[in-house]
Amino acid sequence: MSFFGRKRTSVGLDIGTGCIKLAEVDQGGDRPELLQAVARPMPAGAVVDGEIARPDLVAAAVRTLLDDTDLGSRSVITALGGHDVFVKRLKVARKQGADPDDQVRREAERHIPFDVQGVHLDFHILDPHGNDPQMDVLLAAAKKDRVDARISLLADAGASVSLLDVEPLALCNSLSHNHPSACEGVVGLVNLGHESTNIIILVDGTPVLIRDLPLGLKRFGELLQRVHGLPVEWAEEVIQGRRALEGFDRAVETGADVIAVGIERACAFAGKGRPGEGLGRVFLSGGVACVQGVAEVLGRRMKVETRVANPCERVAVASGARGRSILADASPLFFQSIGLALRAA
Repeated sequence: MSFFGRKRTSVGLDIGTGCIKLAEVDQGGDRPELLQAVARPMPAGAVVDGEIARPDLVAAAVRTLLDDTDLGSRSVITALGGHDVFVKRLKVARKQGADPDDQVRREAERHIPFDVQGVHLDFHILDPHGNDPQMDVLLAAAKKDRVDARISLLADAGASVSLLDVEPLALCNSLSHNHPSACEGVVGLVNLGHESTNIIILVDGTPVLIRDLPLGLKRFGELLQRVHGLPVEWAEEVIQGRRALEGFDRAVETGADVIAVGIERACAFAGKGRPGEGLGRVFLSGGVACVQGVAEVLGRRMKVETRVANPCERVAVASGARGRSILADASPLFFQSIGLALRAA
């Protein structure tokens, strides 16, 4: 028994295409408490099409962010995403006395689109005490060279990596913690980022399908610039709701149509293994989720309950937390970084 409370903080670091997000969470109490949420723009040209093109610029930007946040520890939890990772739910023969590591690795070789010798593998048995001849396994794999590169980049920034996650699972972790009802039935989690949109279909809380669409906040801005002839700064103000523009709702409709088609196709594919049960709800996260009207338009288009996910629904925000103002306007932006910080729970 402990008679004196102690802080046990964890730091989630989300290195995105448009900006870097950091969330520090105190997990020393009965409920996780957010101490700070900070975002900084990514330097131009540092990340191109989701790939880190200039590690030196990214490392410098992370170092500046860490210097500015006054952390007690520079040990962070971060994640890889995109083409560098592979996540899939598998069926693996249940054999008494057999080593599950060997079984999963042999099965993984049939599914992973990389050389299995060049990846780090991790897995979780979803039904360890089941009686079915096959067990459900959630497999995650990441390329070793990309893992090494990310750890090296953060070392150059003066940070160490305490845990390396994969982005889709960090998003799912944030969803399951803050919205427990999302662990029932078929649910869509749509992370609307700067350059791409991640679509995750979950069945009873487990991701069964992950898809990426080349549509994000940057595309919305380019559409406004092209169609309405707006300067970059004006387009950003319109997207952020600080400037009115006649016809902006049509741009939102266009983007929502593309996203809706992607969700419908993903659900159709995932539904092959679960006939008779359709998509129940959709949760939105990421920068585009902060754009006024996106959730409403997408909900009408899909004819499904659609809501913006809140990363602080069940995470308390400290009274003196840094970043309270940005959380009030753009909390979905920190959905992944808070999900990462919660990994230490």
